[in-house]
Amino acid sequence: MKTVVLCHADCDGICSGAIAQSRFPDAEVFFTKPVSFLHDLRNTEAGRIIIADIAITKSHAKEIAATLEEKGKKSEILYFDHHQLPKTIEESDIKVTKYEHKLNVSASELVYRHFQGEIPRERIWIALYGAIGDYEDDTEFAKSRIANWDRRALFFEVSTLILGIKNREFDNYDAKRHIVRTMAHGENPSDVPGLVKSAKVAVTREFELYDFIKEHAKKRGNIGYVTNMPRFGFRGPAALFAATVTDRPLGLCIYDRERHIDVTARKRNSDIALNKLMEAAAERVGGSGGGHSEAAGARIPTGTLDEFLLQVNNKLR
Repeated sequence: MKTVVLCHADCDGICSGAIAQSRFPDAEVFFTKPVSFLHDLRNTEAGRIIIADIAITKSHAKEIAATLEEKGKKSEILYFDHHQLPKTIEESDIKVTKYEHKLNVSASELVYRHFQGEIPRERIWIALYGAIGDYEDDTEFAKSRIANWDRRALFFEVSTLILGIKNREFDNYDAKRHIVRTMAHGENPSDVPGLVKSAKVAVTREFELYDFIKEHAKKRGNIGYVTNMPRFGFRGPAALFAATVTDRPLGLCIYDRERHIDVTARKRNSDIALNKLMEAAAERVGGSGGGHSEAAGARIPTGTLDEFLLQVNNKLR
């Protein structure tokens, strides 16, 4: 049976894909994201489709549910996700072979727990890399497994993966598929030729980035933000640094794109639920947002940034 894996291209998504490919070595791995998921799903044909770490957007929710139900008549579909479902659908609307949906748990953990009886025990390392990389390593499952290994080694591998894919050599899908295959075969991110070196380059650039943000960050109310930073691949750290240097609880990294504005959000105040904040503020200006409590983002229409910042500030009070 042909197996296709659709997963996110970040640390948790890559690790989820690697676990799935460990179970199905001949599986084809494709990377997608929420805004293109409906298109990619419609164009995926396989006897078995595994989806991991892909949020369902509010604007496409009903169409995605309908597409999954239709494809499920001919294919086995396994869907693992940990993002908040939009209010326009319920879990019962996702009619697939297996729908594993839990908040505050990494997709890697969900995929691993499903396949753990059919793959080598050491693939737990991959699940832990994904959990740590997505700030979801506080579950009882993850904490108990991390205690069995040297956490310094785990964090080294996570850092190698997260930082290594920030540079041009590894930020393309073919390079990420190579990382997936490497881990699926039982090796670690640091075994991928050049990835450790790439991670070191990324660390150096992050320190340089901090100096840039310190000079260019602005503040508005409870928000520190930077716009059109020269290094697009460092949006998360840039948002956090913007909050740090302006001494604000929330940081945003903002990019003007051709037809919209991309916003990446990070926080210093643990009480802020970033996913809910980004979603609510973005919807007020005709955009969309979401993610996780610790790391989130939004896509808003061009020309709405001032109103968006106002909405975010209003909701932070």
